[in-house]
Amino acid sequence: MPDEWARAFFDEGFEETFRLRGAYSSTQDDLDALCSTAMPQGHEGRVLDVACGFGRHSGPLTERGYRVVGIDASPEQIARARQLYPQTRFVVADMRQPPPGPYDVVLNLWTSFGLLPTRADDLAALTAWRKVLASGGILIMDLTTRERAEHLNRTGREQISTKRVTHQGVTTEARYDWAEGVSYVRYSRNGWSRTSRTRLYSRLDLELALHEAGFAAVSLWGDFQLGPVDPAKRTVVIAGTEASALPSAPHQAGPGVSTLGRPE
Repeated sequence: MPDEWARAFFDEGFEETFRLRGAYSSTQDDLDALCSTAMPQGHEGRVLDVACGFGRHSGPLTERGYRVVGIDASPEQIARARQLYPQTRFVVADMRQPPPGPYDVVLNLWTSFGLLPTRADDLAALTAWRKVLASGGILIMDLTTRERAEHLNRTGREQISTKRVTHQGVTTEARYDWAEGVSYVRYSRNGWSRTSRTRLYSRLDLELALHEAGFAAVSLWGDFQLGPVDPAKRTVVIAGTEASALPSAPHQAGPGVSTLGRPE
């Protein structure tokens, strides 16, 4: 696939395709949980939403009182976001070059990581997000890790796994190259068909990359309510500029799943 695949993928037809698949049904519940566990309290935090799409997180967070800037490389998605949520600031920008901060929180949700051409580009994005965070700030990521992809799609030791499913008029054809560590997924419906490419990171790979990017501490969770990591679910990653910035799980004194300290 060409490196510029995302330019064609995130066009005017993207939102409708994923709406048909039911991809946005949990948005409000996710935000309720996120705001009660990891987001700054008092609803006055400065938030950068990276790969904001049509603003489905940025807009509601602004309505809750947060000061949000949403960025996306797709002019079509930003135009739609501005239409839906005119009170939020949206900017067409590469995730490796975010608007200057400082921000209290950088959000990277819904597996919006691993889309850039190389791992070096992904690391450049993480490093850029770290630089625009305020002291004590956090990065919150929500993504499918390699562990989840294998749990749901790999039956043995095969190097290539494939899957084809049709739901609500959208056909999903996935190809997982485990040696390359990349998934290729084609979504097709009447009048629209596009293919995505996502680099699959294991939880350990993510932790190492985040430390390399300059984050002091990393914690891993199974959902926005800070439940335990579950291979059947996406992983919520919270990385702090300081170890004390990491949230604690409900009824727990310290971070729930923190596997690596920052290497010296």
